[in-house]
Amino acid sequence: MVATAPPLQQPASGPDNSGAAASKAHWTGRTRGGYFGNWFFVQLIRVLGLRGAYAWLVFVAAYFTFASPRSYRASVNYLQRVLGPKPWWQRPLLVYRHFFSFGVTLLDRMAVVIGRHQMSCAFEGEERFREFLDQGKGIILLGAHVGGWEIAGHLLGRFGIPVNLVVLEKEQENIRRLFDRALEGKQFRILTADENPLRSVPIMAALRRGEMVGLHGDRAFGGADLPVPFLGGQARFPIGAYHLAAVTGAPIFQVFAVRERIGQYRFFTFPPQFVARDAVRRNPAALRECVEQYAQRLESVLRQYPYQWYNIYDFWEADASGGRVTQTQ
Repeated sequence: MVATAPPLQQPASGPDNSGAAASKAHWTGRTRGGYFGNWFFVQLIRVLGLRGAYAWLVFVAAYFTFASPRSYRASVNYLQRVLGPKPWWQRPLLVYRHFFSFGVTLLDRMAVVIGRHQMSCAFEGEERFREFLDQGKGIILLGAHVGGWEIAGHLLGRFGIPVNLVVLEKEQENIRRLFDRALEGKQFRILTADENPLRSVPIMAALRRGEMVGLHGDRAFGGADLPVPFLGGQARFPIGAYHLAAVTGAPIFQVFAVRERIGQYRFFTFPPQFVARDAVRRNPAALRECVEQYAQRLESVLRQYPYQWYNIYDFWEADASGGRVTQTQ
C-alpha cells in the first residue's frame, strides 16, 4: 500500500532527468547535481543568503535548459499541454522559466528550514483541519509536486501537532547525510516509503495518534495506480493514499501550496474526502472517481500556476501507436 504513495523530492541543483516508461515512470527518487552541487547551494544560502542563491540559479537554470535534453522534452510536453502549442523559438525561454521556478522553490524550502529566511504563507481552510485534529483524529494531506509543498509542511508545525511527510528514500548515502544535517531544524518528520509493505505500519500509527500525514497524489512509482484523463492525455496516478484512508478512516484533504510571488506562498485545501473500506473491498474501481477528482483539481491549479509543477519527466502514457501524446486543447 505505501509503495504506491508518491514521494517527496529532495533539494537539487536542477530538474530530474531520469525519464519514464510509457505507463510507469522510471523516476529514480534521486536528485540531480550530485553531492557537490547540493552542498554548494546549502553553503551559498548560509553565506550570501537567499537572494545570492537566486542570482547563481540564473546560470544553473540556463545550464539545465540546454544540457538536459530529456528534461527539456518533458518540460515542453507539459507546458504545451497546459499553455497550448507554442512555436519552437519560444520553447527554450518557457522551459528556462519552468526550471528557474523549480530552483526557486527548492532554495526557498532550504532557506526556510535552516532558518535563513522567513516566508509569508497564507493558509486558507485550515479550520477544516482543526475540526478533526482537535478531536484527536489523524488526517491525510494529499498534495502534489506543485509549489512549496515542504515549506507548507514545515509551517504546519505551528499547529503543535506532528506533521509526517512520506518520502521515497532513494538518495545516495552522502547526499542523504547532507540533507539530514541541513534540514535538522525542520518542523516535520520523514516517514520512508518503498515497496516493503511494513512501511505502512508507522504511517497508520501516526494517523491513529491523531497526527497529520502528507503524501503526494501525482507520482506513481511502481505500486497500484489508475490511468485517468489529465491535461489532454492519459496519466497514471497512485491510489495508495485512498487505501490508507479506507483502512484508517482518516479524511483526505487535497491540498496545494503555490508561490504567489517571491517570498510569498499560498496554502489552500478542498473539503475533506472519505473513503469507505467496504466500498473499496467490493469494487476497487470505486477509487477511480476519487482519482479523477484529484486529477481535475490538479489540472485547474496548474492552469493558474503553470510553471510550478515539478514532475519534469515523461509523465503521460503513450498513445495507441506507441508515440507520446503531445497535443493539448
